[in-house]
Amino acid sequence: MKNKLIKILPYIGGALIGFVGGLIGIRLSINLDLNWIYLIPIVILQMIVFVVVHELSHGFVGEKNGLKFTVLYLGPFAFKRENNKFIKIKSFSKQLAYAGRAQIDNFEILTEEDVEKARKAWIKALKAGPLSDLILGIITICTGVIFKWDLLIISTVIIFIFISIPSYIMGDGKHVKLIKNDKIFTDVILYTYSIVGNTPISRESISFLLQTIESDIEKTNVNKKNLISLAISAQAIYMEAICNNKEDLPKNINKIVEMAIENKKIFLNKQIESSYYKSLINVAIMYEVLIKDNKERALDLYKHVKNEKHNMPGEKLDFYRVEHLLGITNRKEEILNENLINPIFKGCEGVEYMERRINESILEKTRTI
Repeated sequence: MKNKLIKILPYIGGALIGFVGGLIGIRLSINLDLNWIYLIPIVILQMIVFVVVHELSHGFVGEKNGLKFTVLYLGPFAFKRENNKFIKIKSFSKQLAYAGRAQIDNFEILTEEDVEKARKAWIKALKAGPLSDLILGIITICTGVIFKWDLLIISTVIIFIFISIPSYIMGDGKHVKLIKNDKIFTDVILYTYSIVGNTPISRESISFLLQTIESDIEKTNVNKKNLISLAISAQAIYMEAICNNKEDLPKNINKIVEMAIENKKIFLNKQIESSYYKSLINVAIMYEVLIKDNKERALDLYKHVKNEKHNMPGEKLDFYRVEHLLGITNRKEEILNENLINPIFKGCEGVEYMERRINESILEKTRTI
């Protein structure tokens, strides 16, 4: 039942909006004395409730299925879970890419059976957020109709149009579809959420996931359909190689970079995908200089990102690293500026370690050039 509901969420939302819009139109035609001044605070309060319930649903359903719900982010506030209690973190969070976010960590993944278990757990966790939106929306609309609270009905419609449905289409719903149907995307997401978590993951687990990603790159025939997922995977491999001074990479990885450049339009049609493109090329440049000592190849790659806008979190830092490494501009101050680290990964020990290692390698390399 839940699976069917989640699939038709946009349609149910659209039907609710149409029905409620007609209802409101009829009511407004006979009652124009609504206290519209109260609409904004009602929308704000209702949005806070929706966000809190949405993120808690992600977290608790994930935890019920073996994952670990470790931190709840609400705007600038962060609450760490300790002994099943939420404890407010004193410093303000700079993780403002989302109104709210549930930090969910993976369990140990050491076998293909573990991968499948984690995949199913993440699907359930991702579905829980939109499902809570749908249930809350139905409850608030029914409450508004029963008690004739027109502003509550209007507020719910506004939240569905501008928050719930777009969030489902571009976020949770999209990721559920990818994890269900795209093995390459699933493997790299499981690796990413193993290293960005607040729960330490064993080196054996990380090694297994890295080997899985490398196998995907090595065995997969690169084409336009799988290019974005392979680009994310290649970026992860490059990052790990830079941190561990590793030269031996999957042979297909260069092909992924070249095809990404040739098919840049696939990435640049959407903001998130464009970030995948820029991140891949920038980290490939860093790898070519730091590990392969091939500045000529790096400069050739630089031509394909130098005129791109680097606005997403973390993008500017990567681009500043590239410019500093290639000797184009002195970016030492920016490289050492921790505020440029992607705020979504702020506080994640695995990612912060990798970021520091890359910075150290770049500054050491430029001292010897």
